[in-house]
Amino acid sequence: MKKQKAKLFNKEYQKQWSEEYRYKHIHTGEHCTFESYIAEYLILRWTDAFKMDKPSYKFWTKGDKYHDVFMRNMKAARQLRKKFDPAIILSAVKSEHFEKIYHIGLKAHSPAGWKYNPVAIEAIKRYHKEREDSLKLSQESNKEVAIEEIESKTLKHRNKQYANKKSSINKLRKL
Repeated sequence: MKKQKAKLFNKEYQKQWSEEYRYKHIHTGEHCTFESYIAEYLILRWTDAFKMDKPSYKFWTKGDKYHDVFMRNMKAARQLRKKFDPAIILSAVKSEHFEKIYHIGLKAHSPAGWKYNPVAIEAIKRYHKEREDSLKLSQESNKEVAIEEIESKTLKHRNKQYANKKSSINKLRKL
């Protein structure tokens, strides 16, 4: 039996595609995956910081001098996505924790060809922990404020509108 291709204008296919390709390439403006966006962001920041040659138009294509670095970062981002939420990874990469870190994936002489940058992983973990701690503190303070508001408020009852009163709304209701 042949495998049926997904129809391009199928609602399920469009939903799946839009969830996966919700980011846009910084360089070209085309839609891309989360992993591609992170890898591109890191490479552009790396080349700017060290005043290297600007990447070509689509530097992630095979044959470009930044292709290997892009692929290592992309593969590392793909694996990190399994451990952390993409929003946390993205905000950690853009935070001061990643100020001097330019790669998530490093070159390794292993079958995979890459390994995690331990400094980057530690920075993401620290950012994640700080964010969780700040969320817990804000939730506790919000609960305290909500309890104080409930105690301080006096409930007001709504005045009932009598059916005998001739108002324009009651006249319309009778129609």
